[in-house]
Amino acid sequence: MSADSAQPDHERARRDAETAVGQTLARAEAQERLLALLLVDAGDVVRVDDACGHAAGEQALAALEQRLRDAAPSGAALVRVARERIAVVTDAPADVPAVLELAQALAAAAQAPFALAAVALDVRLDAAVGIALARPDAPPTRGPGALLRDAEAAARAARDDGAAWRVADGSAQVRALRRLRLEHELAGALARDELALYLQPIVSLRHGTLVGVEALVRWRHPERGLLGPAQFLPVAEDSGLIIAIGDWMLAAVCRLVARWGTSHPERVLPPVSLNVSGRELRDATFAQRFARALAAADVPPTTLALEVEDPGVLDERADAEKALDALRRLGVRIVLDRFGGTRSSLADLARLPIDGLKLDRSLLRPDGGEGETAVAEAVVGLARALGLSITIPGIETDAQLTAVRMLDADAAQGHLIAQPAPASSLENLEALELDVAAERSAGAAGEGADELLPLSAVADALGVSPSTVRRLADQGALPGTRTEGGHRRFRRADVRRLARERRRTPALRPWELPHGPLRTSAELLEHDGPMLAERAGRSLYDPQRLGWFAAPQGLARSRTWLDELAGALAAGTPREALAATTAYADAATLGGASAAEVVRFLGQFGAAASHELVRAHASADETRGLQRIMGAAAEAFLERR
Repeated sequence: MSADSAQPDHERARRDAETAVGQTLARAEAQERLLALLLVDAGDVVRVDDACGHAAGEQALAALEQRLRDAAPSGAALVRVARERIAVVTDAPADVPAVLELAQALAAAAQAPFALAAVALDVRLDAAVGIALARPDAPPTRGPGALLRDAEAAARAARDDGAAWRVADGSAQVRALRRLRLEHELAGALARDELALYLQPIVSLRHGTLVGVEALVRWRHPERGLLGPAQFLPVAEDSGLIIAIGDWMLAAVCRLVARWGTSHPERVLPPVSLNVSGRELRDATFAQRFARALAAADVPPTTLALEVEDPGVLDERADAEKALDALRRLGVRIVLDRFGGTRSSLADLARLPIDGLKLDRSLLRPDGGEGETAVAEAVVGLARALGLSITIPGIETDAQLTAVRMLDADAAQGHLIAQPAPASSLENLEALELDVAAERSAGAAGEGADELLPLSAVADALGVSPSTVRRLADQGALPGTRTEGGHRRFRRADVRRLARERRRTPALRPWELPHGPLRTSAELLEHDGPMLAERAGRSLYDPQRLGWFAAPQGLARSRTWLDELAGALAAGTPREALAATTAYADAATLGGASAAEVVRFLGQFGAAASHELVRAHASADETRGLQRIMGAAAEAFLERR
């Protein structure tokens, strides 16, 4: 691959990749040989871009390409599918084990340190390999484009699992589509008010009193019930939705703290901890948005704390460390979360602008084993010498609680001490303190303790009042138990069963299509539609590698779609408008656009058109109507895939 193609045009790169796959596939089929397509995804190169500049990222990718060429078998085709994705296509391996050996070699080459002369720094790329196979003894082979998509899906699955490589199969594609669907649903969760703020108390190890609270987020998914953060926050992080979710949580916490301050003017409020992701810290406006939210709610900065999980973010971005330092000077406490994990080092404690730390729960075994406790003891001792506060999370058993009491730590949290509960049920500090006392007296430790939910959590999960939950329990619809203190507890499985029985809504709330003509929208599309489509298309891509929606072929097809869409809106036939839009989405995929690009384009176009309608003082029906059609089309598109 020549130097002038280091950043190839997106469409040309895709065509070249499919041509290389097609040529090797034809040769493999003629000779009845195994074809292997190994796609190396180095999407982590954006970290190098952020830390060292785009030129350093390009230098790392050029070095990666040379390493892959050296590791590939003789005669293999090497082609750049996208800036960060390089495909190795070969029919040299004799069998599947040989392919897997090659995948391991490529992954090792990609993940070894790169010495970047431009920045005098060694960097690593967290690359993953996706493998698609065409075997002579298998059913008829899918085409080159399908094999490429299979390999890309497998590479994403490997990255999600933290694996070096994955072989494409039906489950990899299904998982990729499910992830895309979850991203689509999550994008509307904020607008549909589906997120819920939960609180988990942090308690003094010496006195057993409330000394802090961690703010957590849950998603009241209309189909899957109450989802924990691990089930959707990774998707939010990858898609960028984590910034909007972080802003939502900050606003919700500020409102809660403001209410606590009004109802308890005489007391010092316990600090509320918010987790901040690496993507949020990399946003240049993070510190300003945080400070504005505090000022808007008139909340003292000392009542909030930020928990930073990955110290590597601060290594790579000086502005991230600068943002935290600015907030710290305001009075916001900074806590290093999950210390003791793979990215942590003892040197972090001395160099980072932090006030405290939380130990990684891996340092405490369920049985309170001495080996991990000894490591925790050493970490606590060093932190104490540096004047840092220490919180130990994940306390779930009596053995763990006994072990951590021997440490010189300040506070602890976990299901044994108090389970997370909806903030709506803990509007005042007395309720929060009573919840701590109730959980500790309930004997929550022991086998299956984390499967029991308090009354408040069940009410929030079912979307009913606590009195309704009591009535359901008294009628036998929801089996439950009582603690020694008389507090009701319910098994998660029973709550989920009842939620399914009571549920009357589909996975996504159905989009209500507009009624009657939308003449202002039709006029907007006739005059400004091509400009809006081009703007929405260009927003999806880097300027140097425009994809289908911003390329001449896509723009030409968009004019036909816009004419059909405007005619249907003017005639008051929303079903025809929906059909025209889904046909346009199908044409995009045939032209090489990915499913993610289609969904994001429809969202961007609908939002841009609605913005123009607002500026034109259109009615509320006009403003919402076109966006509803875009949303319904995106949902219909995903349903068919």
